[in-house]
Amino acid sequence: MPLCRISAYHGVCRIFLILTAAAILSGCTAHYLKNPKSETVPQYQLLKNKLSSGDRSDRLLLILAFSGGGTRAAALSYGVLEAMARIELPGPTEYVDKKPSLKRRSLLDEVDVISSVSGGSFTAAYYGLHGENIFKDFRSRFLIQNHQTNLFLSVVNPMNWPRLMSPRFGRSDLAQEYYDSVLFQNATLGDLIKGKGPAVFILATDAIDGLSFSFTPAQFALICSDFEKFPVSRAVAASAAVPGLFTPIILRNYAGQCNTKTPTWMSQAIGNPDVTNRAYHVALRMKTYLDPESKPYIHLVDGGVSDNLGLRGFMDSIAIRGGFRESLEMAGLEKTGQVVFIIVDAATKTKAHWHLYDEIPGLGDIVRASSSHMINKYNFEIIDSLRRYTLEWSAGDLAAGRRPIDFSIIHIAFDYLPDRKEREYFQNIPTTLYLSEEQVDRLRDVAGRLLRSSETFRRLVRDLGGKIPD
Repeated sequence: MPLCRISAYHGVCRIFLILTAAAILSGCTAHYLKNPKSETVPQYQLLKNKLSSGDRSDRLLLILAFSGGGTRAAALSYGVLEAMARIELPGPTEYVDKKPSLKRRSLLDEVDVISSVSGGSFTAAYYGLHGENIFKDFRSRFLIQNHQTNLFLSVVNPMNWPRLMSPRFGRSDLAQEYYDSVLFQNATLGDLIKGKGPAVFILATDAIDGLSFSFTPAQFALICSDFEKFPVSRAVAASAAVPGLFTPIILRNYAGQCNTKTPTWMSQAIGNPDVTNRAYHVALRMKTYLDPESKPYIHLVDGGVSDNLGLRGFMDSIAIRGGFRESLEMAGLEKTGQVVFIIVDAATKTKAHWHLYDEIPGLGDIVRASSSHMINKYNFEIIDSLRRYTLEWSAGDLAAGRRPIDFSIIHIAFDYLPDRKEREYFQNIPTTLYLSEEQVDRLRDVAGRLLRSSETFRRLVRDLGGKIPD
């Protein structure tokens, strides 16, 4: 019987056919949000001004690194910010009714840089935009909301099927729209660099070459794209695009279409090849962005795939500038005498059950494994590399007859919890975008306790004249 022949169903059938055709046409035309092209060099001075602005100490450079781990990582990072905000420091003198008094300051006011991947990028980006206003609504707007279910419902919503049928629109594009609606309100990276918080470096992974991709003016300069107009939500969506669950975020490579020249450090490193030099290998990798014919598009996935602590990109940036002192001078931070890294590591030790059975694991099993212990396996090596580099930087100062910079590394992780039951509780919290209120608040609490239990951290507070609350 020909389709739609029966009159009783004729009207319904016609509507179905019209909607199907519309879906196909809409799916063919749907497209991800393209990154805008830039005709001029990005404003590097914006980042330099950000690092040198505010009332932060000229001598101390305080860097936070937020790891991945879904809402677990976001809550643990948030708890560290809360704990630092409670530690008061002596502030500059201000005058109220012509009477001198010390302006209230906290340790959080001393943070210069936050580097973040995946789940930690939600906290870092929101704090970068809003500063201490994060404590007013981040918990209610993000930490205790069921984003996992909401994102799933957006994928199975028939209204979104036409766009998802397009090969140029994916689940991460839907996620970006969702993150904008619940958290970022169309803010751009230009807003982020001018925001109330410190400088924030959101990191993703170039899925083709396995490179760490940083959402910074320097990275955007290589591909001639407008850094300031790029949405924060899209950067975070890329940073948290777990392979399998989310599709890659795609950027167009416009290299060669602006007045950006090949960076001097890159030309020098490639012109003097040294396979033992980190800068040489970084230059070879970054040079791929300057060839739009072989790399016309950049596919970005979860930042944890290349580095789940957000430290590798930092070490690379130091290497390409010839050393730590040189990097400080370029950033206008040449007075720095003390550098402190606080690494907020939300890694867990959950074990897959399927290794006990003679069965092929499903896609969900592999995704869960790859989003947890696979990407956390080499966290120790990354921290150990950072320690080794700080020793090299100090040795370089001594060789040059300079007073070495005082480096400190504070590692916040569940492994440091002395109680076995409590340690196992946190190490078994899943990597998802939904946790119970109890889990969120326990993560916030344990973040503060872990931070305060570090003797290196306590010494930092004492040196700054602060006091850790009971």
